[in-house]
Amino acid sequence: MDKFWVITKEVYKKNVKSIGFLIMVLAPVLVAVVGIAVGYFISEDQKNAEPAPIAIISESSTIQEMLSQENEMYDVQGDIVTENAAEEALLDESIDGYLIINENAGVIKAEAVHTDSLTNVLPVLNEQLSNYQTLLRAGELNLSQEQVMSLSEPVMIEESIVNIEDGNLNEEENTDTFVQEFGAYFVSIAIFGFIMSYASIIAEEVASEKGTRIMEIILSSATATNHFFGKLAGVMLVLMTQIAFYIVIGGAAYFIAKDMSFLQELTAGIDIWSVIQGLMGYTIVFFITGVLMYIILAAFLGSLASKMEDVNKAVTPIVFLALIGFYVGMFAFAAPENIVPVIFSYIPIFTPFVMPFRIASETVDTLGIWLSIFGTIAFTALLTYLSLIFYRANVLIYSDGGIIKSMKRSWGVLKSNRNAKKMNVNE
Repeated sequence: MDKFWVITKEVYKKNVKSIGFLIMVLAPVLVAVVGIAVGYFISEDQKNAEPAPIAIISESSTIQEMLSQENEMYDVQGDIVTENAAEEALLDESIDGYLIINENAGVIKAEAVHTDSLTNVLPVLNEQLSNYQTLLRAGELNLSQEQVMSLSEPVMIEESIVNIEDGNLNEEENTDTFVQEFGAYFVSIAIFGFIMSYASIIAEEVASEKGTRIMEIILSSATATNHFFGKLAGVMLVLMTQIAFYIVIGGAAYFIAKDMSFLQELTAGIDIWSVIQGLMGYTIVFFITGVLMYIILAAFLGSLASKMEDVNKAVTPIVFLALIGFYVGMFAFAAPENIVPVIFSYIPIFTPFVMPFRIASETVDTLGIWLSIFGTIAFTALLTYLSLIFYRANVLIYSDGGIIKSMKRSWGVLKSNRNAKKMNVNE
């Protein structure tokens, strides 16, 4: 056990102290900081933006007076009352655009001329003119203002989200649905990101000394099993260090910036603690099992490589498997009852990507969830067992046989072990 921890410590120290690890950890943080900064400056720019100067050309003094009232979106230039003057002002860039409004028998027609700078203003103007047209028609029908308001009162739909369990309807909050959807995206993106980061690392660690005489020295003091699991544990500690760093940075950033108006607007109506508690359910289970399974798979493929030059070729299938799982997961969110995501959600290699989306859409029962979890755990254990066998079979042989010969040697070891067991039983 002491030798196991020595190997684990060396692998951990070597990776954590490398420049590559520092870049790998800080890159997502920098991307997040840049994204938040861009959102913050856009929000502040919109808040501090001056009202767009416009001109209103209309023979109706009522329309002129109504639209000239103070509005944070636009500012009507009252000295411009003709179309020619408005065109000249637009050419001089003293206004952003102008509206020509005609009223005839209770019908309002408007034409907007602008330099594509009134995109956000036109919906506001359209709503105001529509309300005014409604009042005109109400006047023709001798309706009071209260009657008009009652006619235009919107219908309020009270939403209740329920799930069906044991033949009963159980109501749940909107926040629960949001948490499940957010958790599904979080699992898929996080697993894919860690796969891209750690697949080659663990494969290189497993195959680093293979094909060299250094292994003779290592195996003179430690078993192949200790060496394999020591490297695996070291890489897992590196991964846990990265996750812990993000948790600390994220928590510190939230408590520092939680009183900022930008962040409050961004998280308005969202219970942060409810989101965190939701992520600690099935979501974190699929995240842990998914990341661990793919790292073991990378170790398995790395154990097939007889030398370092074969590592990149050996782990290439992992990228394609992860891409397939990721896109099937997105498809599962759009069509959770389709046969494709239903089948893929029970295939262990794709379960961590697909099952969270089916959980978010309430199309799988508790039994199905636990079956997928146990299937993923069993598949991970099988991968670990096979990886160790292949590693033992290849670690003592230094010929440049490549992946195919490595698999043949490992298959020979499996057959020898099986024959030995049969002989012991016969005796």
